[in-house]
Amino acid sequence: MASTTPPFADANREMTQARLSEVRKEPTRETVTVEWRGKPRSIDVIEMPVKQLYYNPETHRIRAQRSVDPARSKVLDNDPWFETSQDYLEQLLMGDPFAPLKEDPAFHALVEDIKEYGQTEPGLITPTGILVNGNTRRAALTKLKKEHIRVGVLPDDWSWDDVDSLELALQLRKEHKRDYSFINFLLAIDEQVVRGKSVDDICKAFRIKKDPTYKRSRWILAFIRDAIERSQVTTPDGTAVGMRLVDFERDQGQLEELWRHFTQLERNDPDGAAQLRESRLAGLLLDLNKVQMRSISGDGGGFYKAYLAPRLPETIKPASAPPASVSIPGLSGVVVPGAAPAATEARDFADKILKARTVTAAPNHFTREEVTEAGELVKTARLLMRDSVRIAEGSERKNALELAPADQLGEATDAIRRSLDSLIAARSTGGFDVEALDENLLRLRAQLEKLAQHASRGIQEPGDGLTWLVEAVQA
Repeated sequence: MASTTPPFADANREMTQARLSEVRKEPTRETVTVEWRGKPRSIDVIEMPVKQLYYNPETHRIRAQRSVDPARSKVLDNDPWFETSQDYLEQLLMGDPFAPLKEDPAFHALVEDIKEYGQTEPGLITPTGILVNGNTRRAALTKLKKEHIRVGVLPDDWSWDDVDSLELALQLRKEHKRDYSFINFLLAIDEQVVRGKSVDDICKAFRIKKDPTYKRSRWILAFIRDAIERSQVTTPDGTAVGMRLVDFERDQGQLEELWRHFTQLERNDPDGAAQLRESRLAGLLLDLNKVQMRSISGDGGGFYKAYLAPRLPETIKPASAPPASVSIPGLSGVVVPGAAPAATEARDFADKILKARTVTAAPNHFTREEVTEAGELVKTARLLMRDSVRIAEGSERKNALELAPADQLGEATDAIRRSLDSLIAARSTGGFDVEALDENLLRLRAQLEKLAQHASRGIQEPGDGLTWLVEAVQA
């Protein structure tokens, strides 16, 4: 948690108190109502110099984007009030969540709106001048070279827990114009968990359901953090580099689908689910689109084992390994099989892609040969993955075509069963229409004759069902 005492804390406290005293003398004054420790509270609004306020280093809005520049992020952690740290926060607040070092079109629109209409909503600050709400507005006012910003001032006994609760409450109002990005939303929930908040309280604060939204959010963040840890590569100078949270900002749809398919499959086929998770992670890293990702499944032996593994060259293919044994804690001498070889190989393949992506994304940390080799590995893996997906898609279409007649006949059987129930009910009420039934039975007979003719063509040893059908229509 950041220090509560920025350099000009005392000067800001004196200025806020003086200006609050002045506005309270006025017969009418502007106030803003906030949720303060579980109750609504009216807070007076004053004007403060834009340059004298501080961006909130704990804001959830750009938490994931901080990782785009690890060096500056480290400085920000050590001294959040340092000029370069505040400049970094300002740049991220102006930036696109997906490309933090480029200006966000939404930020540009905010600048234009303030330029034309002025600041419509007040921000919120601590008495020491730290912005609780209005960080992005202050960045816009700075860009416009405006001198003052309207802000409400929190009570003197504020704490970082109060700041955190206020920011979330204000951000999650439906009328708020600029939502948290995907990863920052996951991190905001995680922060509440770390602080010991109950699941029910977190769900209430975020206006989400425990199942599925909360569970899905926790699973996805754990999945991303695991991928980042596995992507770590040690550079020649001893520095550890890896993928960053911001690298997964665009993957919300794919990750939410992965969670749904993984949890459904894991109940009955843990190894298939493990293959699915690792193969989709590789697909994500190799830039497959959402439609292509859906062809990567864990069913029927798994996508990796059935389609990808047979096509991998030795330079990429992981070494096969027998399933490891896992000891059961508390049961001496009892072991069970570990992950199946295909699931282990799929994880090793994903690890190769993770580390190669790390090297290509940080070329300044590696030799030219290492960057070239990693780039070639990613390129080859991408081509093989897309080729495997194409073959899997063709197999799915073939299976669907082959199974369609049987599926449709099953639907017809269900329809006949419902017809029988309706017939029994009609007889009991005396409303049975024999002529209508007879007409439709003749139509059914004609279709059954055609079905028998086409289904038996070329079949040397028909099963019991087809034999019955042929004999029935002949009779």
